[in-house]
Amino acid sequence: MAKVKWARWALGMAAAVVVAVTLGLLLAPRPVAVDADVVRLGPIADSVADQGAARVREAYVVAAPVSGRLERVDLHVGDRVTAGVTMVARIRPASADLLDPRSRAQAQAAIAAAQAAVGAARADQDRYAAEARKADGDLGRVRTLAAQGFAARQALDAAEAQARAARAAVRAAAAQLGVRRSELAAARSALMGPEAEGGRAVPVIAPASGYITRVLQESERTVVVGAPLVEIGDQSGLEAAVEFLTQDAVRVREGMRAEVFDWGGEGALPAIVRRVEPQGFTKVSALGVEEQRVLVLLQFDGPAAAWSRMGPGYRVWGRVFLRQEARAVKAPLGALVRADGGWAVFRVAGGRARLTPVTVGAMTDREAEIRKGLRGGERVVIFPSDKVVDGVRVRERTP
Repeated sequence: MAKVKWARWALGMAAAVVVAVTLGLLLAPRPVAVDADVVRLGPIADSVADQGAARVREAYVVAAPVSGRLERVDLHVGDRVTAGVTMVARIRPASADLLDPRSRAQAQAAIAAAQAAVGAARADQDRYAAEARKADGDLGRVRTLAAQGFAARQALDAAEAQARAARAAVRAAAAQLGVRRSELAAARSALMGPEAEGGRAVPVIAPASGYITRVLQESERTVVVGAPLVEIGDQSGLEAAVEFLTQDAVRVREGMRAEVFDWGGEGALPAIVRRVEPQGFTKVSALGVEEQRVLVLLQFDGPAAAWSRMGPGYRVWGRVFLRQEARAVKAPLGALVRADGGWAVFRVAGGRARLTPVTVGAMTDREAEIRKGLRGGERVVIFPSDKVVDGVRVRERTP
């Protein structure tokens, strides 16, 4: 009987232990499934990147050298031009302004008056010329008499003065005749049209070689002197103008290495920072936020054939390398989390996640430089969920 009781007691204890173990297993926290990656050693660069557009470094805007009637421009965007050879446009003299009957009558009357003034000036010139001939004859006779002793010295001086005055009057009359003729020409010009003598078209020749980037005046129309006609650019001088935020632009220096990417072609194009413009400007972002930006000009470095398919106005992205490290500790960017106002990662050690503060250096769109806190070869949790806390058991998912 005692043996039976002992057996029952042993079976009960065993059942209790099994139940306790089962409950413990059921109620115990399970490891959190996470994605993890290894911390690697390799090159990384501290850089800033932003969006911009390609432009021609040296663009020539051809303007009208004279006022007149512009003939239709036959050039189109993309056409090649040669400096000093290609005729960009032709400008003819503009037609005279349309005159109403009253204005035309006044203009014709002005011409008639000017013609009469020319006739009067010519008559005065003839009169003064006759007087000058008479004064010269009198002077000759007085000189003869003075040589024979029959004329006083005073009479000779008076004859010479009268002759000089007569010749001066002839010159004044000739000048007055020229004035009247100029007034007549000015009066006739009010009725002069482009068919007048000398009204030939003025050719406009390309000042530089390249290709047409913009046609500013294409149709026939009247233009004034200085009006822009076409723009000529040289693709060999193509560069990228990138709009950086001012807090990024202050770290950029001329001569830094750069690259242009996401321009539509294959790969990234090497470039050099040519200039950081000293003047910033305000730009409203797509979210309606006012931003202070600065133009940073990136000059392409390499064969021009690499960007031959790019043109002015193309959208590009530019990246300037501020600092480059050949052998740096790099962690995936998704492993970084904020902790106590700084950066940290969840390091996988002994099957548990350990919150580890780190010091971050350069950051790219995929990786971050870890200057302190991690070593190469360690594994970190990527994109940890809210279930991942310091010390929790974790289980890496199999890819």
